[in-house]
Amino acid sequence: MNNNRSSRHENKEKKVNRLYNLLIAVVAVLIVFVGGTMILGNKDKSDNQAETTQNNPQTNDQKTDKAAKKDDDSSKDDQATEDQATDDQSSEDDQATDEESNDSDSQAEVEKNPEPGVAERKVDPSWDSVGTSQDAPAATYKKGSTDWNEMLKAVGEGSGISPSNMTVWRLGNNGGVGKAVATVSPKGNSSTKYRVQIEWVDGEGWKPAVVDKLQ
Repeated sequence: MNNNRSSRHENKEKKVNRLYNLLIAVVAVLIVFVGGTMILGNKDKSDNQAETTQNNPQTNDQKTDKAAKKDDDSSKDDQATEDQATDDQSSEDDQATDEESNDSDSQAEVEKNPEPGVAERKVDPSWDSVGTSQDAPAATYKKGSTDWNEMLKAVGEGSGISPSNMTVWRLGNNGGVGKAVATVSPKGNSSTKYRVQIEWVDGEGWKPAVVDKLQ
């Protein structure tokens, strides 16, 4: 009888011990699981933060881009201001040149169709002598001579055609030693002709007197 009770008691203790051991194992597994989950969770969070920073570098880049854009806009504004100042100065210079030209033209007397064959006649008091190395005009009208070259210079002064770009159709006496007349045109444009009367000024050389633009 006692043996049966002892045996039942031992079986009961064994069952309790197995239950305790099972509970201890379950608790251990839970501890390991929870600890591993926490570690992995922290690691994933760190990885996500690193990935977010790597995949979204625009935060710093946006700041850099904004700073660069601000500097670029400032440079453009400075350049625009400089260009505007240059344009304003150019406009003032052009206006001053135009005013000088208008002042010069205002001194000139221009007559339309003064005679048959003449489209326009111009007399300008601002025309000046071209200078000379002669004491008096030679009046030989020899091509290539000093007097010839000085006369062509005065003709160019009146017509606006450089002697180096001038076709001379006629250059001769115009009623006296100190008076000459020439008919010229730009090279390659024989349809545009000018008749230029020039006069001698002692010590100063030849100067334009009357310029006719021929029809």
